[in-house]
Amino acid sequence: MSDKMMTDLEYTAIRFNTKINSKVISDLYSNGAVSSIKDLTTQGIEKIRRDIGEFDLQQRTKDAVENAFKSRDRILEIASEYKTACDINGIYTVSEDDDDYPYLWRYISGMPKVIFARGRRDILDICHKKGACSIVGTRKPGRYALYATEEFTKELIKEEIVIVSGMALGIDRKAHETAIANGGSTVAFMPCGADIIYPYQNKDIYERVTTDGLIISEMPPGKEVIKQYFPARNRLIAGLGDVTLIMEAGLYSGTLHTASFAANQGKDVFVLPNNIYSDNCHGGLLLLRDGAEVLLDAATVIDRIRDNVMYRYDVPEDKSDDPKSRIKDLLAIRPMSLDEIVAITGDAYEHITKVLTDLELQGLTELKRGKYILTIR
Repeated sequence: MSDKMMTDLEYTAIRFNTKINSKVISDLYSNGAVSSIKDLTTQGIEKIRRDIGEFDLQQRTKDAVENAFKSRDRILEIASEYKTACDINGIYTVSEDDDDYPYLWRYISGMPKVIFARGRRDILDICHKKGACSIVGTRKPGRYALYATEEFTKELIKEEIVIVSGMALGIDRKAHETAIANGGSTVAFMPCGADIIYPYQNKDIYERVTTDGLIISEMPPGKEVIKQYFPARNRLIAGLGDVTLIMEAGLYSGTLHTASFAANQGKDVFVLPNNIYSDNCHGGLLLLRDGAEVLLDAATVIDRIRDNVMYRYDVPEDKSDDPKSRIKDLLAIRPMSLDEIVAITGDAYEHITKVLTDLELQGLTELKRGKYILTIR
């Protein structure tokens, strides 16, 4: 196992076994105490603790660093346990330091800096070059939604677009198995460790995806399913897809979480129109009422994904010192979410938010479906 993977495992051991959560990590990054995951290993924690007076950190961050410092021997033991589990199950890590770390995640806040994966790593590169589509829905869908899921999946994989879902029963399973059966690529996000089959009824398709597709989890090996992991898993499904398709969703469906994450990330959300007399469809119908797009044909989805892929290679150079001019130059290329603008410019959220507000007040930009657009080109 490479030194790089051991660094990833130490980082994960610290994140999941101390008080260092995403808010603490954000504080460490924003104050310059951490510049990469290499700085958040046992050796890095010792250095941060030694130099902690140089940084303007919140008290909870200081307490978390102290806790991690005291736990460093146990952290190394846990990282070694993760290593054994990875070796046994053919699991590898992908971190933000890797070239194939999901491109879209670099422009979305709150994405994991290290993930665990089983299966075809090349699919991450396909997501970048050909695009990805998140397809989600209820665990007990009607025949119409299942049929539509199969048909849309077939059309998308003809264009080499990667199908992303959550390995749940129902719509998720149909999307994965259709992609695999027709020679396409698929990514399944797990609400548990990548070595755990959940739900167990999907054992057959899970095993096929580990061979012909890609299993991903932000949870370390051996982590069992708990309720709180499901929304976290859903944000990753939305984050990897260029667009999200909602095939069927009830009022209290977790599918609505995925739709909400996608919209907040500035992604397009398409909803399959369905039966107004079925409780299982009300959530999707409300999304349509609130502005989601009607899913009518695969061609529209494919065109939208192709546009997104094209834009990946068309980020303008940052030539202006004026923040308003920089942002207008970015939006002249394409609409962008707040997260994208922050990631590309490198400026702080509060600064970018202020500039965008000024531009809106001047009538130069507006927020539309989670993305800022220029009103005057």
